[in-house]
Amino acid sequence: MELELKTEYWHDSQAREAFKTFILNIHGLDFTEWEAQGYWDQVYTPFSYFKDGKIISSVCIYLLDAVIAGRSTRLIQISGVGTHPDWRRQGLSRELTELGLEWARGQHEGVFLFADTPAIPYYQACGFTPLKEYLEVIYGIPTETRPGAIQLDPMLKDQQDKIFEYAQGRVPLSDRFSINNPKLFMFYILYFLKNNIYEIKELGCLVCYKREGNTLSIYDIVAEEIPSFEDLYPYIAVETDHKIKFHFHTDKLGLRNVERERIEHNHAFTRGNFPVNDPVFPYTSRA
Repeated sequence: MELELKTEYWHDSQAREAFKTFILNIHGLDFTEWEAQGYWDQVYTPFSYFKDGKIISSVCIYLLDAVIAGRSTRLIQISGVGTHPDWRRQGLSRELTELGLEWARGQHEGVFLFADTPAIPYYQACGFTPLKEYLEVIYGIPTETRPGAIQLDPMLKDQQDKIFEYAQGRVPLSDRFSINNPKLFMFYILYFLKNNIYEIKELGCLVCYKREGNTLSIYDIVAEEIPSFEDLYPYIAVETDHKIKFHFHTDKLGLRNVERERIEHNHAFTRGNFPVNDPVFPYTSRA
């Protein structure tokens, strides 16, 4: 088929541009801003088949620092998977996945990914197992509000630098299961949470949240010391809050009466024995 296999090629500007074009065409994601702001992550490792300078199939292996049950480890997230329509059903993605996992053998303790609905049969055929995923939820906590949550604008260089400094100095958000990757965090800040990040100077933390109706969704808390929810909530509370969803494990927040809500359409998959049962995958760790 005259295909050329390339990996660890971020230093090659032409190959990197080909990858960006491929991801934009396959997944609709433009990595230009992430790259331009200096957060492209060398640990995000591609395995790609090229033909005539263009990528026709690719898989990325992301080795992520993690904390599980209070101990440091690493996990693999598989992402950026796709094949040009003209080259599908030839086993290329499967070949690249196996090459990537073999390359990472011995460097991690678990493998996970998130699948689009059409890809579910493919991942099942490749030996991946669907995994139930949950959010942790509490219901309205009466509280007095307190000023002091300042919205940050990551498009302003000084504020972006401040956000990245927080990310580099953060402690694990959860001892049960958390993932720490400052550059991946910045991807979310630049693309998905740029209007939803606040600094609370009194607590020395950043908090990412959105509010829809009477539901508050908290996506991340970034700090050198995680505040209790009792201390944090007054800065972001409104009287109409009824339901609060946490997109991470809340074991450090000092909460009571925490319920669990299954995510029905997220399609998390693992391969082999995954070291966390019923995980809440941190929102800002999803490549």
